[in-house]
Amino acid sequence: MFVARHGENIYRRKDGRFEGRYVIGKKANGKTKFGYVFGHHYIEVQQRLIQKKAELLRQGRQAGRQRGDTVKKWMLFWLENALLGSVKDSTYQTYQSQLNRHVLPRLGNWELAELTPNIIHAFLQELQEADLSENTIRGIYRLLVAGLQAAWEEGLIEKNPCKKIRVPRGDCREQRVLTREEQNKLEAVLRDTHALPAWLGMYTGMRLGEICGLKWADIDWENGMIAVRRTVQRLKRQNRNCGPKTALCVGTPKSRYSRRTIPVPAFLVEKLHDLWLEQTRDGSVAEFIFSTDGHAAEPRTVQRQFERLARRAELSNVHFHSLRHSFATRLLELGVDAKTVSVLMGHGSVKTTLDCYAHSLAKQQSKAIQQLAKSRMHYRDLGRHKPR
Repeated sequence: MFVARHGENIYRRKDGRFEGRYVIGKKANGKTKFGYVFGHHYIEVQQRLIQKKAELLRQGRQAGRQRGDTVKKWMLFWLENALLGSVKDSTYQTYQSQLNRHVLPRLGNWELAELTPNIIHAFLQELQEADLSENTIRGIYRLLVAGLQAAWEEGLIEKNPCKKIRVPRGDCREQRVLTREEQNKLEAVLRDTHALPAWLGMYTGMRLGEICGLKWADIDWENGMIAVRRTVQRLKRQNRNCGPKTALCVGTPKSRYSRRTIPVPAFLVEKLHDLWLEQTRDGSVAEFIFSTDGHAAEPRTVQRQFERLARRAELSNVHFHSLRHSFATRLLELGVDAKTVSVLMGHGSVKTTLDCYAHSLAKQQSKAIQQLAKSRMHYRDLGRHKPR
């Protein structure tokens, strides 16, 4: 079966041809209006999609997007016509939120041609003063760079004012990590079926959405491995004129590095097998390991179940994601190298792991130095008592 590449709306039809979908605009009822291209080869359809999107951008400029456009007018147009349908829904919603919450209130009324590096620099400083994390600021900056680069390519500005701007270096805020004592207290209350996601978070480091997206077919029982192939998220619906405002979506993992295979401890494989036997006896075996009415479990429901367990263990300020951080911290405390931890966590690079868990690594380095000093004392004592 053909699977669309990440971020591209290209599918294989039953007749063997490939079909590509792109966004044209909005219908009268507010729903997204799509256009389609077809071809016998994937690359052929991919090229046609690129041409169609470029054509739409040119048409948009000719229809009134000229020099003198405001940042708001251009960025909203670019977001809907260039990105909608070209990136994951969750990514699009992140961009949409960043634009509406941070970019447009501060830069929206500026004309594109009036933007200068000094204005962009002042904008970034204002974001820092708003106490946003450095990673959030970098994400907003990347969005602005891409949007203004598209404006430059369309001839709306002479140059991209974001070029050569130094942005804050991304880092990870200090994370809530369970102490060994807290972890023991939590494990003491993890007894029923609702506790299994917590066990997985604590001993595999998987994200909550990844756990909710697990299927029985993802388990390699013989080798004790779990394949992470999807994630579950609740996202805003593009058409909110009728029906619920959000929908539960099963999609691809956060990044290509998040698609990984994780070893599972033997005791946890046994717990999973017990759950499978329980569901088999009840006749309730579903495609997803944790399911509601045959569908993937709602992450918010699993989070609430975990919060009840945490209260029972008398733990405060603990979220499900704390289990992931605790998993990485325990591995580093045991002396596992950062590269291995990075792969297990699904990080894009070892640098991410080093930045996020620098505190744990510092403790390990201090411990290693103390052990080295003890070994020196040990060998010196041996030398003193050596028979002459």
